[in-house]
Amino acid sequence: MVSRAFFTGSKYLVEDNDGRHDYLRLDGERFLAPLSAVGQKVRQAPFEVDEQKRAYLKALVDLNESYFAAREYEEETKGKYLKHDERAERRFRIETAEHFSDCVADLRTLLSAHDALVDAAVEQVESTAEADANERRRALSAVRSTLLACTDRAVSEGWFPVVEAYYYSLSPGELVAEDRERRKQRIEGTEESRGIGELLEKPHFDRLTERDIRRIREVNRESPGSDPRVWKRLLDEYPWYVGQKHGEAVAAGTADSE
Repeated sequence: MVSRAFFTGSKYLVEDNDGRHDYLRLDGERFLAPLSAVGQKVRQAPFEVDEQKRAYLKALVDLNESYFAAREYEEETKGKYLKHDERAERRFRIETAEHFSDCVADLRTLLSAHDALVDAAVEQVESTAEADANERRRALSAVRSTLLACTDRAVSEGWFPVVEAYYYSLSPGELVAEDRERRKQRIEGTEESRGIGELLEKPHFDRLTERDIRRIREVNRESPGSDPRVWKRLLDEYPWYVGQKHGEAVAAGTADSE
């Protein structure tokens, strides 16, 4: 577990930026600023469900570790399109597919922690709220709204940046047009080699399902903050990560609801 200071708002935290996202530093440790803010809000939330709060904070810690690992991976792979070493290029695609698969697990862990925290908080509020029905409804609405806002930010500013970093790692850092072509080859594959999209269809890998996208959309659209539309970006820009069938189903559901 990282220093508790990231979840208490210590005055010793130093603000920094890695060129893409803000983070906080303390004694050699780094923590994404949005995840730190979410952790502080959850920790200070006025309901005493310590076990569920700890599980949620642990999910934030895991996301933070995944982010910095992804940025390091992105930096290490820059300039390394391995077109003259088919075996090394194949290993790279498999390893990157594994990272994308791990991102799915991170998302589900966060959403499971969110669900458990909401259930526990709601149960406590219902058992301690005043008898007045309107007051109880307001209290329950406040709990759900607060936690939705937290998870919305964790998904949009903590989880999705990890996905982006692995996506950017597919660009060798050449000229723009060549970069785009290399990345496309790595995702879609060629006649001679399988792409990451095909690899993610294999049983030992995970990619986002229709349910995952619907959960992200629910968090994006129902939170009290602005709708960052992470779910829409995934459908539009990462169809190989979602799968065409799942993407079409979610898109159809969106059209019906709007």
